[in-house]
Amino acid sequence: MRLTDAAALRGWMAYETRRAVDTLALDVDPALVSYAVSSRAKRRAGACRYTPLPNGAVGVEPAWSERTRIHREATVTLAVRAAESFDEAALRGVLEHELLHVEQVQAYGVTDHGPAFRERADNLGVPLDCPPFADPAYRLRCTDCETVVGRRYRRCPTVEEPAAYRTGCCDAPLAVEDCR
Repeated sequence: MRLTDAAALRGWMAYETRRAVDTLALDVDPALVSYAVSSRAKRRAGACRYTPLPNGAVGVEPAWSERTRIHREATVTLAVRAAESFDEAALRGVLEHELLHVEQVQAYGVTDHGPAFRERADNLGVPLDCPPFADPAYRLRCTDCETVVGRRYRRCPTVEEPAAYRTGCCDAPLAVEDCR
């Protein structure tokens, strides 16, 4: 199933949110979640937008009041290009990743990709990243094992001076492949 119509994609996200709350036991109030579709996002498959709670910290439950409801509301956005490129299972993984952010927002008023997020994602089998759906300008490879260790979409210090960096897999120098 390809979800390329924005209204259909928003409806699918709402349905899948309710399903994830039930099947993954996510502590998310769907009434505080809105959905958007981005036709502009080129590399980011999903995003969770929210108003951060001042002085909020993941793991520290704040004293919520009615005035702080705005800090528990979130908008989950998926990219049309990702919906066009991914199968439904991969797109569901992106949505579930964003819903983990919503869970933290609704609990703490803030979210991040820190240890608590990674542990929760691992326990629920939710992916921490998604397959690429845009062609990079540069691929970064390990010179020892040839594994692609990064993608860059524009020139940056890593592309300009790869010898200054080492790979995480083999602690080897980087090789830059120009894909343009």
